[in-house]
Amino acid sequence: MLWFSKPLSREGSPYVMRMTFRYSTDLIYEALFPISLRKLSSITSLWSKVGRVSIFLFCAFVIAPLQATASDSSATDQIPAPNALTEEELEAQRQQYINYYCSGCHPVPSPATLPRAIWPDVIQEMALMAEDRMGQPFMTPEVVSNITGYYLTNAPEALPSLPLTPEIPGSLLFREQAFGEKSRISSIMNIHKVDLGLFPEGEFLVCDGDQSNTNNFVSLLYRNNNSWNEQILLYASMPVHTEVVDFDGDGHKDIIVAALGALPPVPAKVGKVILLRQESRGVFTAEILLENVGRVTDARPVDLDGDGDFDIAVAIYGSGDEGEIAWLENIGSGQFQLHTILSSPGALNVSPVDLDHDGKIDLVSLVAQEHEAVVALLNKGKGEFETVILERAMHPATGSTSMRLVDLDGDGDEDILFTNGDTHDFQPDPKPYHGVQWLENQGNLRFQPRDIGRYYGAASAAAGDLDGDGDLDIVASSWDNYWEEPGRQSMLWFENDGSQQFTPHRLLGRTSGIVSFELANITGDSRPEIIAGLFDYDNTISQHIALGTGKPDPTQDIQGETVRFLMITQESEANISSE
Repeated sequence: MLWFSKPLSREGSPYVMRMTFRYSTDLIYEALFPISLRKLSSITSLWSKVGRVSIFLFCAFVIAPLQATASDSSATDQIPAPNALTEEELEAQRQQYINYYCSGCHPVPSPATLPRAIWPDVIQEMALMAEDRMGQPFMTPEVVSNITGYYLTNAPEALPSLPLTPEIPGSLLFREQAFGEKSRISSIMNIHKVDLGLFPEGEFLVCDGDQSNTNNFVSLLYRNNNSWNEQILLYASMPVHTEVVDFDGDGHKDIIVAALGALPPVPAKVGKVILLRQESRGVFTAEILLENVGRVTDARPVDLDGDGDFDIAVAIYGSGDEGEIAWLENIGSGQFQLHTILSSPGALNVSPVDLDHDGKIDLVSLVAQEHEAVVALLNKGKGEFETVILERAMHPATGSTSMRLVDLDGDGDEDILFTNGDTHDFQPDPKPYHGVQWLENQGNLRFQPRDIGRYYGAASAAAGDLDGDGDLDIVASSWDNYWEEPGRQSMLWFENDGSQQFTPHRLLGRTSGIVSFELANITGDSRPEIIAGLFDYDNTISQHIALGTGKPDPTQDIQGETVRFLMITQESEANISSE
């Protein structure tokens, strides 16, 4: 998601901008989640062996053997030299090269995932990455040329374009109301509805990533006497997630903060987990529980060892090849010991749930980068975890962004709602395979992928009964879209017909991104409001890249202030038309 895994560009590698045409969204979804990938035991999955094994073994199984043969021509003796080959023979040879060289850490990507003009730079970048990992050249110029030729031959000139969401007569109507303090650049990374017991009208913890004053912060956004107020609780580098719990059992609710440390990918150990301990009512002191690790995206208080105190599960997204899912064991007296569960970069979250109903808390994570998979970490006790891949996308450009556990079909178990809409790999434009989907929990660790809808730059999704018919609808937000096209929506809602078939509706047409939002009943009526934090995509990214590289900030000349928060409420058509 925001914590993109690769630099936006590489010196000497230009990137082509947006080109679009129309296509079938059904075909896009089927390409994203093919039936063959819905089986845990799929022999094509490099994530598993007999369905279950730690992800860190990928490169041991694939990269290491390839490295051993990189300088040994015997490994490719069966591939004929490209002399007087027919067109069919040349295509077959190129396919052999691709199957051999392009499946080391992820499934072979379809040429349809990127426009034709992008592929030469992508393939060159992959060759350089392989060389960096192995310490020696891996693909010869001939191999690079053949693979490039295959993708240039088979890739589309332009990616398909998603149709605009139509205006449906009789659909719910919404009104937006801006509130709260403004800022020069709106960079709300996370907004989380909480209950600290301080302000019963509504409390939200906010992670703000604006670098205008070189200070990111965590704040308490609260409603008191029908008025919104905000109190800064902590200054920290790129806070991105918060959780509330009475961590020390003193009767005051505390706050766990996950701090990314830096927005662009950096190899530095900048991630932190911070405890905001509530010493007395509304008074917090900060304690660093974990530091000197890669970029941290999530931290959840949970008793993983069953000893009666809170440990902390941690998603360390990292950068490049470094990252992990880990847990901080609470060993008493304010001391914690870090244990690695899974050595793999790209974890966006770490959500606790007893997935296999054995009485021990398991973890579920959406893992991005080249992996693009939903991973279960089954707690076997005594600090041991088993890795199970619940679902994996077809290609590494899927762009996973967020995940929530929710019983979407009302059958009593937790399903998985997730989005993909990251655009920060090789061609930074919204993709037609972006969107919202869910995994239906069918029991015994079997999950069936279900589509909700394609949506450019999908950043987050939440479930709630918007239309009051007793089932859960879906609200989704976009953080990057073709805003120059009239009718593109920064928020959509998907109406559930009661059998989990969803119809998209327009919700918010504001031409600005939203990374995080919450559904909450603030006004006391029967339906939830939407509390959203705005995210100025282009300026936030530019600002943080400048900060990381030491270059001048291209946003420093921005004048004035922008809205940071919206409250979106439902309105009747009569009320709207009368104003």
